[in-house]
Amino acid sequence: MDAKLTYAAIAIFVLVGTGIAWLSKRFLHEDARDFYAASGRFGTVLASLSYAATTYSAFMFIGLVGMAYATGVGTLGFELVYFVGTLFLLYYIAPKYWSLHKKYGYVTPAEVLSARYGSGGVGVAVTLLSLVALIPYAASQVIGVAVASEGASNGAVPFMTAVAIAMAVALLWAAIAGIWSVGLTDVFQGIVMICTGVIIVCFVYGQGFSQRPLDLAALGNLSYVPSSTWTLANFVNMTVPWFFFAITNPQVVQRLFAPKTKEAQRGMTIWFGIYGLIFTVIVTLLGLMLRAMTVNGAFPLVANRDAVTPTLLSTLPAWLSILALVAVIAASVSTIDGIILTLSSMTVRDVLRRYAKGVTQKTEIAVARITIIAMAVACTLFALSRPGFIVDLAVLSSSLLLPQVPIVIGMFLWSRGGKWTAVTTIVAGFAVALSLYLLQASPLGIPPNVWTLVASTLVYIAVAAIEGKSDDATKFIEA
Repeated sequence: MDAKLTYAAIAIFVLVGTGIAWLSKRFLHEDARDFYAASGRFGTVLASLSYAATTYSAFMFIGLVGMAYATGVGTLGFELVYFVGTLFLLYYIAPKYWSLHKKYGYVTPAEVLSARYGSGGVGVAVTLLSLVALIPYAASQVIGVAVASEGASNGAVPFMTAVAIAMAVALLWAAIAGIWSVGLTDVFQGIVMICTGVIIVCFVYGQGFSQRPLDLAALGNLSYVPSSTWTLANFVNMTVPWFFFAITNPQVVQRLFAPKTKEAQRGMTIWFGIYGLIFTVIVTLLGLMLRAMTVNGAFPLVANRDAVTPTLLSTLPAWLSILALVAVIAASVSTIDGIILTLSSMTVRDVLRRYAKGVTQKTEIAVARITIIAMAVACTLFALSRPGFIVDLAVLSSSLLLPQVPIVIGMFLWSRGGKWTAVTTIVAGFAVALSLYLLQASPLGIPPNVWTLVASTLVYIAVAAIEGKSDDATKFIEA
């Protein structure tokens, strides 16, 4: 593909998105609550597409397509576990977060936990955990853009250039008007993502299966589970953190504050479910079709699974390759800007406000924008090291965030436990998760993420039983 044409397409995407972000300033009230959480003023469509675009990312277009190609139908089960878990958790927990935001004005997920467990130290611990854990996930989005750009332009757009473009756009759109610029560009990007996905799947099916139907049985051991890749232990290890994604990843939890009414919040869950199911089927089907085409000799054999989508882009007609590249950029940027916005809000409200008294709203927003820049730089540096597969980086982030599960669920179910319960649970769980990851260990043959969840839960129960009842628990249980 001609490099000038590629750059022109990216420029058009950036200009349209930046125009939308700039226009969104008219909705922004100059206070921190509105900058981060829209003061609960998102309608159903805006809330739904913002949640979906923030959730579905380069992980899907690059990582999941490649995983389906390399490991087969088990990938669909892996992603459906996330999908079912998210809908279940949203049905139960989203209304509670929304009610707490409306009643008490909480802006970050860490603020909610601090209020429940009676100490700002809890918010600091959650913020530090999130800052460390989400860098691999955010970086994986940048890597996705970079490898897609290399494939779509046949190397005319270098890795470093693509990284710089993705981070600059995410940084700009997050800083202009906070959640308003992020949310409204999410609508634009969410539409681009799903429409492009449908077009690509239809095109690939027409090219590869117009004469013969797709036969999954031809994929051999990739057509069933368990398989050499999708053993029971590996499947459980991958899906446990993914099941709880909706309550451990702060960038999606913060979206639960945004709907303006309970009806809008319920509509957000329903429409996200429809969007998510379509998108999941699209990307896994694409990976399986490309693998079947490889078996038939109609698509090259790709050894590196993250190179599957870039290889596809290099074989598509120019117009479709450009559209696909723009969709990958949209998927990545819509996640990156949401992550850095949420992490900046937690840094300001859960760390800065704890240690710097009398901070004005104006100063908060200024510090938030500085934090956004710092996060963008950190993610860029991490991405340039190209540390691993996109799916693996995403699961690693969710694994490190897994210790939050007992303190979030316990917040709404149990009246016992205070600051030591929450902090000890986070520290112990993080230590277990990181140690097992670095050692690549599965004691007693039990998957490491199961150990993390069990250890965190046992610590939570034990310390909460000792610490006793919390005076702040009632309003959370009744939320």
